[in-house]
Amino acid sequence: MLNTFAQIIGVFGLICSLLSFQMKNRKWIMAFQMTASLSFSTQLFMLGAVTGGCVDMISFIRTMIFSQNSKKWASSPVWLYVFIVIMILTGILTWQNAWDILPIAGSILSTVALWMKREKHIRMISLTVGPCWLVYNLVKGAWSGALNEVLAMTSIVIGLIQNDREKKNKTEV
Repeated sequence: MLNTFAQIIGVFGLICSLLSFQMKNRKWIMAFQMTASLSFSTQLFMLGAVTGGCVDMISFIRTMIFSQNSKKWASSPVWLYVFIVIMILTGILTWQNAWDILPIAGSILSTVALWMKREKHIRMISLTVGPCWLVYNLVKGAWSGALNEVLAMTSIVIGLIQNDREKKNKTEV
């Protein structure tokens, strides 16, 4: 029963994650990413994947701060490095096996992506996050999380193509 509930929570995270990459506005990308992080963190804790759960919880906090980077307190580049260090330390403290390196690597890449201001850069770097989390989720039995990564990578590519096409159409007019 716990596994089923964990998968349902993961499906909610999946929906939020997919919607985030279709948003044109950075504010909405961040809001949907925060909700997805909370959902996936809960799912991973329920499945006993402690490193992934902790990293996703930190990702929620990171995204919340990064979403405020138009404000002086949140715009310091120190935040980028603080979160990268916290991700690494969390990995060391929660280490269970070699698979735990994957969510750390994926979250560091995601941290860099979400620090970016241009939506295209967010999407491009986020595309590299998927393989790390895909393998980790498969190993840990987070099926909806794994499906999320496949669909998120597809969604990111669609978002890149769609937004590039719109930009190209505007320049041709």
